[in-house]
Amino acid sequence: MKPVKTVCHRGANKVAPENTFAAAQAAMAFGGDVIELDVRQSVDGVLYVMHDKLVDRTTDAFGPIAEMTAFEIDNLDAGIGFGLEFAGEEVPRLEHYLKAFRKRAGFYVEIKHADCEAIARLLNRLDVVEQCFSFSFDPEMRDAIHKAAPGLRKMVNWSVTNDPAEAQSQHHASIYETQITALSRDLVDRTHELGMEIMVYYEGNSVADFQRMIEFGIDYINLDELGLFQSVQREMLAKDHSW
Repeated sequence: MKPVKTVCHRGANKVAPENTFAAAQAAMAFGGDVIELDVRQSVDGVLYVMHDKLVDRTTDAFGPIAEMTAFEIDNLDAGIGFGLEFAGEEVPRLEHYLKAFRKRAGFYVEIKHADCEAIARLLNRLDVVEQCFSFSFDPEMRDAIHKAAPGLRKMVNWSVTNDPAEAQSQHHASIYETQITALSRDLVDRTHELGMEIMVYYEGNSVADFQRMIEFGIDYINLDELGLFQSVQREMLAKDHSW
C-alpha cells in the first residue's frame, strides 16, 4: 500500500473561497500535495485563476471575466461572499499564484479558456513545468496546450474517453482520471501497465470509498474533503508499512 497524492480541488474550498490564495494556503496547511486551479484570462490578456466564465458566483461583481480588464479584475473581492473574514481576498493572477506556492506544491492546471502559448511561456519562465499537469474539457484548448508545451504532462478523463489506452495514444495523456463509480482493480492495473498514473475525481465524503481507493492503489485523488481523507489515509498507512 502506498500513499495516494491529494489533489486539492480549487484549493481547500470547504474552508476558504475557491481558487484564492487563502484556499491554497489552507490546502498546504492540511498537507495537500497538488493544487488544482482553473485558468481564464482578462480582455487584455492577463492570466487569472478563476473557474467560472462569469465572476458573479465567486466575487462582488457581475459579468464575463473575458470582457474585464486586468485592472478591473484586480479590484474584485473574491472572498466576502464566502465569509466576512475573507473580505478583500483577490482573484489571483496565475503568475503570482504559481510563484507563491511553487516551492510547496504541484499544480493541476485546468484550462477553461486562455492563451495556451502564454500559459506555456509562464510555466517555462517560472520553471514549474515538471511539477504540473494540465487538462481542459475544451478539445481546442487541449490541442493548443500540447502544441505549446509538449513536455507538460497531460491528464485526460472519462468525459473524453473511458479507455486509458486511448487517452494515452490519442490524447497524449500520462494521467487518466476516472470516477468512483467506474473504479476497479482492473482499471487501475490496466492504467499502470500502460506506464500511466490514475486519478479519481471524488466529490463525496465516504470513508469506505476513501479506503477502497487507497486499497486499489490509485495515484491521485482529486477531492474536496481533504482533511477527512488525510485522516483515513494516515490510519490505514499506520497499519500497513509495506510502502
